[in-house]
Amino acid sequence: MWKYISLLLLPFFLFSQELEVRLPTRSSLKPIYLSNLHTDPSQYDWRNFEELRATFEFDLNAGGYFAVASRLDDLESTFRYPEVRAAFNLAIWKKQPYSHAISIQVAQNRFSAVVFDISKGTSKKYPEFALSGNLDSDRRHIHRLADAIHKDLTGVEGIASLKILYAKRMKNPHADGPEWHSEIWVCDSDGANARQVTNEKGYCMSPGFFPKEKEGADFYYVTEKNGQSKICRSRLSDAKGEVWVSLKGNQLLPSVSQKGNQVAFITDAAGRPDLFVQNIDSKGDPIGKARQLFSAPRATQASSTYSPDGEQIAFVSDKDGPPRIYLMSVGSPKQTSKPRPALLTKKNRENTSPSWSPDGTKLAYSAKLDGVRQIWIYDFKTEEEYPLTASPENKENPAWAPDSLHLIYNTEGEDACELYLVNVNHPEPILINKTSGQKRFPTWETR
Repeated sequence: MWKYISLLLLPFFLFSQELEVRLPTRSSLKPIYLSNLHTDPSQYDWRNFEELRATFEFDLNAGGYFAVASRLDDLESTFRYPEVRAAFNLAIWKKQPYSHAISIQVAQNRFSAVVFDISKGTSKKYPEFALSGNLDSDRRHIHRLADAIHKDLTGVEGIASLKILYAKRMKNPHADGPEWHSEIWVCDSDGANARQVTNEKGYCMSPGFFPKEKEGADFYYVTEKNGQSKICRSRLSDAKGEVWVSLKGNQLLPSVSQKGNQVAFITDAAGRPDLFVQNIDSKGDPIGKARQLFSAPRATQASSTYSPDGEQIAFVSDKDGPPRIYLMSVGSPKQTSKPRPALLTKKNRENTSPSWSPDGTKLAYSAKLDGVRQIWIYDFKTEEEYPLTASPENKENPAWAPDSLHLIYNTEGEDACELYLVNVNHPEPILINKTSGQKRFPTWETR
């Protein structure tokens, strides 16, 4: 079954280095100024300073609202350390095109930041934090600081401190095993601090984070270590996977509702690849039996995604020809008649891997356009479909961040599959986590 579904979801195409994005609407990014990281090199290991500043600049640029301007010597000279707020010359900065200026410094091994709102003539100093000298740990503090500033300036929660799960496929170094193996990895939102979280020495894929309130596990994934595809759950701390959904046959392509009370998946337990749902309790344990939500003769169902309220589900089916995305009510086991799906995506052929935005307004998916798989958006308000990407390489598995602004997806190629971050306010996606191996099925940590 997996081999057939992979034809719908994981085509292999030639890899291209060029990547462009065409957006139907673009919001102007407000220019902001980020100072040099002021410090006394004798106080601390200065070698990490530029990377910490680069991390901070990346977070501000990738947030979707601001563009960090190039540094200028004339403006750098206006910052008077260490009491930068008292010496800030607002008159000079009002002549500049920036909405905000951010001053950063390290004093006595403590990192601090001050944000100046130039239009309002106000400033805020953020809580300092001690630098440990461990770059991975210090970067996490920078991510949290960037999110705090982002929330204050935009009113929207930032995504810099969130993690991303993905599957990483590599050649098996052992001659006596299968040619390929795949494990689940986790990284920061910028692709850094990547580490392997499963060690099954088999084939793992389709990971996802549980909602924060779930007590039983941190994430779920699909494994083929025992021959059949099974959905497992695990914790990031110990990564000891246990089978989560107990059914005969294969289970794969799971998706959990935002409320965390149900999981949908594809299984051949009834003889063909059908869409099933399983209710789960507050600890993530299954309640009762899984029920078949949709089946069609001689048809294959594939990846699904829940609406934010959990009342509807969008999924892939080839019941009417090429795989396209359908929408239907989830219903309940007590209903005497099964709900009927309605065709959602009517443009293009081979529409796959849907992802419903957390705010409920959009659906992202992969669609073939002129022979190339692009990321498309379905707008529920306007009932319009439009392309988000337009470059010559194939793209799959889009996933929305909790802010409903950012998407992450993977490219598909014979030699490389990379992760890209894009948001609707940026004209170009950002390559993250350029390391060895083929990265697929990226997904965001929940709030």
